[in-house]
Amino acid sequence: MFSAIILGGGSGERMGLGYNKVLYKIKGKTVIEHASKCFIDDPDFSEVIIVANREDYDRIKVLFDQEKVKVIKGGKTRQESVYEGLKQILNSTFVLIHDGARPNISKESIEKLKNVVENEPAILFTKATDSIIEYEGNKIKKYLNRDKVGYIKTPQAFNVKEILKAYELAIKQNHQYNDDASLYMGELKLNIKLIEDDDSNIKLTTKFDLNIMEDIL
Repeated sequence: MFSAIILGGGSGERMGLGYNKVLYKIKGKTVIEHASKCFIDDPDFSEVIIVANREDYDRIKVLFDQEKVKVIKGGKTRQESVYEGLKQILNSTFVLIHDGARPNISKESIEKLKNVVENEPAILFTKATDSIIEYEGNKIKKYLNRDKVGYIKTPQAFNVKEILKAYELAIKQNHQYNDDASLYMGELKLNIKLIEDDDSNIKLTTKFDLNIMEDIL
């Protein structure tokens, strides 16, 4: 069986919301409800663990009354929050870790991850379409080969024992990472399979992203 961890941290600062962006409503439901729906509806997931900011815990908890959903309080960082979620997993062999600010994850992408993770960890990505530069200040240092550059997405899928071991090693060494895949690779020195995602799996960061999601959800 599978577990899902949905991360409900974040803010609405860059959007000018004044509150956590996962609580923004699109078509009558909050962003985090949209982000969680595919996992909740999928019978292969025995549990869905929502990790909430301590400040937003009560507001997020009331959104979920399904038996398979557990809302918990996270840590001060994303890394700490994922670890808190991992410790809550009961009997699942595999876990998919997803950003609560990505409300348009597709069933098809989740199925691709489920089919691969039984043999190796896997993450979603999209290929770069624009020219990519490395820069410093307001000067270009160099152009990167966009055919070898991609954008990492979530969910990211792992064997529970392996990703938990990786997190425990990172904590022991006080290592900090930006996402679960980089932590897994950094601590266990193992590779991860890339699975191409579609462009609509957007992480809500700006007001423009909200406008796009209003149209496609």
